[in-house]
Amino acid sequence: MQINSFASISTLDLVNSQKPITVPLSNRLSVRLYNDSRPRCMETAPIQKGLVLVIGNQEVIEEGMGFGVPVAKYSDKTYFSSTANVSFQKNPSIHNLKKTFVLDTISRKKFCRNTYIDDRIYSLTRKEFEKLYLRHKRFSTLFNNIMELRSIAKIETEFQKVKPRGTITVNYQIHPEVINVKVDFSDLTLDGCEEILLMNEQGSTIFDKYYDETCSELVGSKIGGWEAVTTNKAFLKSSKKEISFCLQKKSGTKLFRGWENTKRRFSWAGLSYSMCPNNGVFDYQISLDMRQN
Repeated sequence: MQINSFASISTLDLVNSQKPITVPLSNRLSVRLYNDSRPRCMETAPIQKGLVLVIGNQEVIEEGMGFGVPVAKYSDKTYFSSTANVSFQKNPSIHNLKKTFVLDTISRKKFCRNTYIDDRIYSLTRKEFEKLYLRHKRFSTLFNNIMELRSIAKIETEFQKVKPRGTITVNYQIHPEVINVKVDFSDLTLDGCEEILLMNEQGSTIFDKYYDETCSELVGSKIGGWEAVTTNKAFLKSSKKEISFCLQKKSGTKLFRGWENTKRRFSWAGLSYSMCPNNGVFDYQISLDMRQN
């Protein structure tokens, strides 16, 4: 199902209210967009979110970033957004939402609430930990328990606002079974930028199964923390809510799958694109499938 009509978008109305925009897709499923960092759950609480899936009256994003959220990796730091503005346009058949993300926030690790950990040392340690995890997946439960020890050791993530590295604007064109996402990088500072990520995440307790065109289902931690997708399409599915979402590989990008659930810290499942820095436009589709009872 290919639906593209971004060229028809006229001036959007700015959203200044604290009330989010909620767009119904069916009698059970909706998507929601906030103009702040809500719903503020666990590790990503201070960070701006993309589209939040709502099943019935339940937001199922948990600690995920939502659909269509940009992150930019620079040579010195990785930049997130804690500031944004939202606008929308509605016509009888299509909802167009737009969110402009200001890349104005970095993360730092603290020990015992007042001592910062050197980013280079922490990054190297985490990379080595991830290599061990990927090589020894049968010990995934043990690795997850080690991650939970961060809380006991009082190692925390703090998001700090810094001088922005530009903005990235994301347009969401919403249909009942398809969300068209168009990302504009024209106002992003490219100097020092090494990689752009587009996150598409919801909660890991809801989306607990992965499958693609070649493999049998992977469940929970077997999905992996951050692994390349080798097939054309990839799906994340909920065994509880009878819903799945699908992304396709796109030319010039890499598609990754990931799942993480660590008590009181992480709870996300996602399919995310990685691409080289550019000042162009990138578009993709998120296909939704929900069985109606």
